[in-house]
Amino acid sequence: MLAGNTFRKHIWIAVLILPLVISAFLFVPAEAVPNNEIDAKQEELEEVEERKREEKSTLEQRLNREAALKEELEQLEHRLHELQEEQQRLRNEIAAVEDEISHAEEELAEAEERLSYQEELLNLRLRAIQQYGVVSYLEVLFESSSFSDFLTRLYNLSIIASNDLRLIEEIQAERDVIQAWKDELEENKAELEDMRRQVAANEEEMKQAKADREVILDELQGEIAKTLQAIEDLEKEAQRLDSMIRELIAQAQSQFSGIDGDLNWPIEPPTRITSGFGWRRDPFSGQQAWHGGVDIAPHGGSANYIVAAERGEVIYSGWNGGYGNCVMLDHGGGTVTLYAHMSSLLVSKGDVVDRGERIARAGTTGYSTGVHLHFEVREYEKAPVRSYPSGGPDHRYDPMKYF
Repeated sequence: MLAGNTFRKHIWIAVLILPLVISAFLFVPAEAVPNNEIDAKQEELEEVEERKREEKSTLEQRLNREAALKEELEQLEHRLHELQEEQQRLRNEIAAVEDEISHAEEELAEAEERLSYQEELLNLRLRAIQQYGVVSYLEVLFESSSFSDFLTRLYNLSIIASNDLRLIEEIQAERDVIQAWKDELEENKAELEDMRRQVAANEEEMKQAKADREVILDELQGEIAKTLQAIEDLEKEAQRLDSMIRELIAQAQSQFSGIDGDLNWPIEPPTRITSGFGWRRDPFSGQQAWHGGVDIAPHGGSANYIVAAERGEVIYSGWNGGYGNCVMLDHGGGTVTLYAHMSSLLVSKGDVVDRGERIARAGTTGYSTGVHLHFEVREYEKAPVRSYPSGGPDHRYDPMKYF
């Protein structure tokens, strides 16, 4: 009986609680979001972040490879220049040595001619001595008619002997000189051969350096072509944004009437301008490219806050290809300000922000070489500034004229 009462009591409690449970489910707030939608958005955000990291990594690798190729090419050019200078120096030295050899050979020929003449004289004297011997000298002396004649003949014989001795010494000296010239000539010829071998080796090294340079140039041009393609894609992306922004402006049905007065500086200090509006040397390729905004970098690469340049409605907040993390504000009157490359975003589409309100933090997402803000002012109710490469109108105005 007690168990039955307990069972009935539990039944009544369940009946009383059931309406409360049902009403709790019926009165869930309208703004509550299902968990699966939150998860989907989270996954989408993670995919965007992963794509952002991949693009950033690819760009950094390309820039590093391009910088390494340029440095290697510069070293090769320097070595090639050194080889060319060395080649010219060797050619000059070879010409000088060849002149010395030619001059030495002429002098050697003259010396050998003199030596030949002197040796002929010596041979005549030797044949005379061999024919007449020492006795002839005594006969010459003993045939003297007087003592005075004897002394004269003795004197003449001594002169002949002295001349014979001098002739022998001169011949020996001439032979020594000729031998020295021949030795020097051989050294010069050996040095000349060494220099010619060095020239040949230099020529081979120069050929190899030129071949290496051509390979590196081809690779570098390939890297630059990729970067130029990225720049071209950015131009196309900037043009694509025009039609997207027009649609977003139409959807927003702006409550604002445009920019009235100067704009607020769009990034908190300290900052510096790193790239102005208009034609510039692209930081990726070194080629001339159009820059449709102004780049402002915080000192030391800090993640300074990005602030609204004027009161407006957020018509876009998210990842946008080469622009990286991007925010667009509609100020009415066909005027939109664009903020790009941020590290993080603080506003969402549909938010209304006041002038100077923080909307993001500086970063280096998308096609970027360092932490900075890329800031654009687009005026769609004014005449275009120029035309895109495709011929479409470019409504990006120089932001510096608005401050």
